[in-house]
Amino acid sequence: MDMKSKARISGLLESPEWTKEMEAYRTILERETHQPLPVEMFLDYAKQLSDKEKLAMALTLEFPFARRELRKWPDMLFVKLLRTYVQQAPASIALKRRLMLTVIQKLPYKNDEEWPPLAALLDEQGERLEKDGYWLHYWSLYFHPGKSDEHDLWLLEMKKLEERWLQTDDANLKGELPPQAETPEEEHADNGKLDKKIKILGDLYKKESSTRQRLEHDLVQKNKLIRMKSKEMELLEEEIERLREEAEQAAAMISQQQSTQMERDRHWKQEQADWLEERHHFMEQIRSLNQQSKRLERTIEEQKKELDYQEKDKANLRQAISDVRNQLNSPESIARLLSHSIEMELASVAQSMPASRNDDSRHTALSSRNRMRKALDVLDALDQYLMLNTLPLEEVQPNRSKQTVEPIVCEEQEPEAQEEASHPLVHVQPSPNSLYGTFFRRDHGGFIRLENGESFNITESLVQQHELQHEAELLCTPVKQDGKSLYYDLQLLFQGDDAFSPIHQFDGYIETGEGHLWFCVDMNDPSNRYQIHYKDIEIQKPAHGDPCSFNVAEGSHIARLTKLYRLQGEVLTADASKTKPVHPAQAEQAASKKNREKRKTLMSKEQPAPFLQDCLITIVGGVRKWFEHVVHESGAELAHDTGDHPERVAADLRRSQALFLLITSTSHRATWDGIDIAKMYGIPHFVIQGSKSNLRSLLWDNREMISKANR
Repeated sequence: MDMKSKARISGLLESPEWTKEMEAYRTILERETHQPLPVEMFLDYAKQLSDKEKLAMALTLEFPFARRELRKWPDMLFVKLLRTYVQQAPASIALKRRLMLTVIQKLPYKNDEEWPPLAALLDEQGERLEKDGYWLHYWSLYFHPGKSDEHDLWLLEMKKLEERWLQTDDANLKGELPPQAETPEEEHADNGKLDKKIKILGDLYKKESSTRQRLEHDLVQKNKLIRMKSKEMELLEEEIERLREEAEQAAAMISQQQSTQMERDRHWKQEQADWLEERHHFMEQIRSLNQQSKRLERTIEEQKKELDYQEKDKANLRQAISDVRNQLNSPESIARLLSHSIEMELASVAQSMPASRNDDSRHTALSSRNRMRKALDVLDALDQYLMLNTLPLEEVQPNRSKQTVEPIVCEEQEPEAQEEASHPLVHVQPSPNSLYGTFFRRDHGGFIRLENGESFNITESLVQQHELQHEAELLCTPVKQDGKSLYYDLQLLFQGDDAFSPIHQFDGYIETGEGHLWFCVDMNDPSNRYQIHYKDIEIQKPAHGDPCSFNVAEGSHIARLTKLYRLQGEVLTADASKTKPVHPAQAEQAASKKNREKRKTLMSKEQPAPFLQDCLITIVGGVRKWFEHVVHESGAELAHDTGDHPERVAADLRRSQALFLLITSTSHRATWDGIDIAKMYGIPHFVIQGSKSNLRSLLWDNREMISKANR
């Protein structure tokens, strides 16, 4: 007999809670675990079993004497151990489950779904008692899953079954027991033998238990000693590792210090040699600069003399230009130039007439002849007009009112006034699909960055058409046509400032160089020569001496043509921008004015230091990002409102140093409310004339007034 069996006999060790046999009846066992077990009925049931059924129950309960090869079944020992297990069942869930398992295995039901309804079971009670026997019907009713729903009925029926068992004749109920019962003397002798065996087994169990406890205690002590030694060994290994790391760190530190000292010595020697070499180089440079200074002084003197000569030549050229302008402004000169152009066009049309006579060529020839007839009529009218100069004054005077052509007048305006006149800004109500965008200039064309982060390129012709400047604010409306790609309709909202763009703009002329090279030369400084981009040469095909306007990116040496004026006789035509013919006098005045503006622009490229620090500028109208960069580069803070809700900036306006109004993009109420508050607190107010350059100019020109206001 092993230790586990001895422990089970003494009730010291429980079997596993769930076994393989229990899993099949897990639902029933979990439900009945905490229900009381009918002890007397269970013992009576066990007594009615046959020896084979008792052996199966003993094997399930793991009785130590349960062997299939027993010659005689020890009924008394079985009953005694069974009573012991039944008495211990309330304190042991596992033991109780095994006792119930011995009964449930006899039932034909494994799951709750297989049980018949409780009412049907009671209705068929008589038939089931005759067919299945008393105990099978009793346990089927006892473990029925529906007893919790009809508990009172179930208790009543169980009580009736138990009373029926008690009232049944003892001989009939016990007929299944062995036919001959043992005598009291034999039973007493068997009990004595069993008691001796149990006593011997108990003594042996106690002895083995004490031996096991002693061995377990020794094992625990040895394990504890081993853990202590292992811990000491780990501490010693950690200490050794720490000392090893400290030694390595010390060796590395010593090596690093030595290398650092060597590097310092080498660096000091190198610095000393470099200092001596730099001193020698500076001395040489000082001598070279002194010589260069002397050469520059001589060059300045020569250039002063040359400048005097150029001033005299410029005066002569101005007089000659004035004479030519007066001559070209006369109606007779304009009429002769127009006649010459029409004659050239007649020659071109005559050469282009087709020689064949099919239907298409006849139609083309007919339209060409009609065009030539109209051109000849115009030439006749021009010749008649020119012949009026030979008539007497009395004949000419009546027709003077009809024939006189007024000379072209070029009025010189201020740059800001021209800019405002060319860009009339209106208050725009954007559509739901419209997006705000900012234009950025390139050397040829540019690109627009929308407020959603997307961007798209625009050509130089669009830049010239809308007269866009760097960082101009636009309203971009997407337009989609059937069968065509998406494009944007552009509308200028707030003009930018080319003075702060990375592109230099020049006026000059075309010059050919060696090796089929073409250059753009600045008319104000002939030493500024830039090679023309190959695309402009292939597309526009410039000629030597043609006037032009061109752009050059900062740090680049390539020029991109923006306008090309071709020399045809005595007339200049702007091909690049595809505008109307320009009179030479107008072109000369516009070029002179533009050059003065370009020189001012180049001089103002460098941003000044912040000059409005600790100032608050309030702007009403437009969009905040239009003004944010300009105000921040002046050193001031910005308070802004679109003009829809002016009361939002009223508090900031009361402590501002200046008020700026973009009246083209705000309401009348916002304008007058802002002006009233500004007058109340003595705050200067200004009107922005539609461009960033105007805002910069207002901030700079009125900086002293703004700095002292509302303090």
